[in-house]
Amino acid sequence: MNASWLFRVEGTRRSLKGPAALFFNLVAIGFSGFYLYTSGFGLVSTQTNRGFYLMLTSVLVFLIYPARKGSPKDRPSLFDLLFIAATVASVWYWIDQYVSYAMFRVSSPNTADLVMGAIAIVAMLETSRRALGPIISIIAIVFLAQLYFGAYLPGRLANPGMSVERILEFTYSTQEALFGVVTATFATFVFPFMIFGAFLERSGAGTFFMDLGTALAGRWRGGPAKIAVMTSSLFGSISGSSVANVVTTGAFTIPLMKRTGFRPHHAGAIEAIASTGGQFMPPVMGASVFILATLTETSYLTIALMNVIPAAVFFIFLLSMVDLEAVRLDLKGLPREEIPRLRNVLARGWQFFVPLATVIGLLFAGYSAEFCAFWGTVAAAALSWLRRDTRMGPTAIAQAMVGGAQSNAAAGAAIGTLGIIIGGIVLAGLGLKFSAILIDFSGGYLIIALILVTLVSIIIGMGSSTTGSYIILSVVAAPALINLGVPTITAHLAVFYAACLSNITPPVCVSAFAGAAIAGSPPMKTGFAALKFGATLVLMPFSFVYVPELLLQGTALEIAYTTTLYALGCILFAIAIQGTEPIGGKISPVRRGLFALAAFFLMFPTSIWIDAGGLTLFALAAAPTLAARRAHAA
Repeated sequence: MNASWLFRVEGTRRSLKGPAALFFNLVAIGFSGFYLYTSGFGLVSTQTNRGFYLMLTSVLVFLIYPARKGSPKDRPSLFDLLFIAATVASVWYWIDQYVSYAMFRVSSPNTADLVMGAIAIVAMLETSRRALGPIISIIAIVFLAQLYFGAYLPGRLANPGMSVERILEFTYSTQEALFGVVTATFATFVFPFMIFGAFLERSGAGTFFMDLGTALAGRWRGGPAKIAVMTSSLFGSISGSSVANVVTTGAFTIPLMKRTGFRPHHAGAIEAIASTGGQFMPPVMGASVFILATLTETSYLTIALMNVIPAAVFFIFLLSMVDLEAVRLDLKGLPREEIPRLRNVLARGWQFFVPLATVIGLLFAGYSAEFCAFWGTVAAAALSWLRRDTRMGPTAIAQAMVGGAQSNAAAGAAIGTLGIIIGGIVLAGLGLKFSAILIDFSGGYLIIALILVTLVSIIIGMGSSTTGSYIILSVVAAPALINLGVPTITAHLAVFYAACLSNITPPVCVSAFAGAAIAGSPPMKTGFAALKFGATLVLMPFSFVYVPELLLQGTALEIAYTTTLYALGCILFAIAIQGTEPIGGKISPVRRGLFALAAFFLMFPTSIWIDAGGLTLFALAAAPTLAARRAHAA
């Protein structure tokens, strides 16, 4: 086995070499191996499961992310090693002492508890600062500060104020904050699926999905953009991270879109919004969905099924937008010689559907999500041996385990800090207070509350990932919607999609910025273009509340009828935004208005008369197009 790769680690900010790279790889392999074991067999204590996750995530972050620009780029500095030692000591202490604390020291922590708690909190804040920037760490510090200075806060935000000892104890010693439900969900559900995705990718699934998208959409007008949409939706099923989707598939699709005539900012935007859609594309979806399932006490399978229709109509709209953009620019598909035959693609890669089918089949059989991820990973490794060029030997398996751990280092870096934020909200009772404030601002009107939730999600999303935004919104915004009569699961899905929206809404939109970096386009211009191409994502939170059939709430006939009208409305909405005839040529402002109004009626039906009105407006707006088609045919 060639072990030279063990002495190299390529990261976005630091490239490790020699002993440092070997240490990183060994930790990463052990990290992935431990959680593969727990997902398949689960025979570890709660504190070990949660503690190891935070500890090893932080160790990898301190190794691969330098503390500042002047830090060494090929090895950790002494400062990094001190943080690694402090993290290991403080978390190991919690794992070792938790049972003793829970039995004998509740409300009476000793000096060692408080010292180790302070060290762990600082370590987690530094972990998220390095990987994600300072904003989320600053937010956490603010939430800690409001616990201490609570007596000085205005109105409903006030609290009696708490001692440093009480803050440290609740944040560190209990399983309510640092080691709370967010950490448990990532350790139990999310990380095993990241390992599963890494194994699929390493076995060749990423290339297969790219070829599949090219074979299916390459010959259509604007084919490269449609390849991006289809590939990102497929890859999103095994990745679940919008930025990871952009970086992985965008490296191929964005240059291809530019080469065939798409403007750079549109190429980056299309990849960004398609990759964002991958976060709610079943069966895997994004990490936030696992948190959602845990908080709502709903099975992961139920959540996945409820997202099928929303994901489908979202991608119908996006494909319509891309198609109309191609019409407007008079773009063609790829040359025939660059398009692989679908039969050949499926013959080479049909086995990549089997691990996904394994996951779905076990979910339907009633097994836990992490158990499904374990057997999906096993299936991916085993089936890779069907072809000589995809076989996963010991080296490939080890590299897949490192890849899963390295992906988690970026995605999980915020988890400890998010736990601190949740602890500050829970200890101060801010969830109910924010909910009351939101209801007061909305005047009790649900539509206004939804608008406020969307605006808040964009603001929170400026300094956090989708997961971070959703976790905060689930505590401060979802209860307000629930108090206004929205079912619990609907409220959480609404704020989850609002959190996804923050990926493409300027001024800070991480997915669009990643696409802009690859496309070489202005970041803000790319962000606004992504918002245009993903306009239905703005409407999704409202749709879930006012069109519950999209979430499989209703009879089969009602769901089919409403979904059909909604999908048609999405297409009309795309025509109204682009202002382009499907057969070419511009649409007059009056007809654009008719298409927009028809789309609104069909996407938000309140009665059979509204449906009829939407179809009538559609017929009026489309009449000139049909007449032009007849004339062209004649």
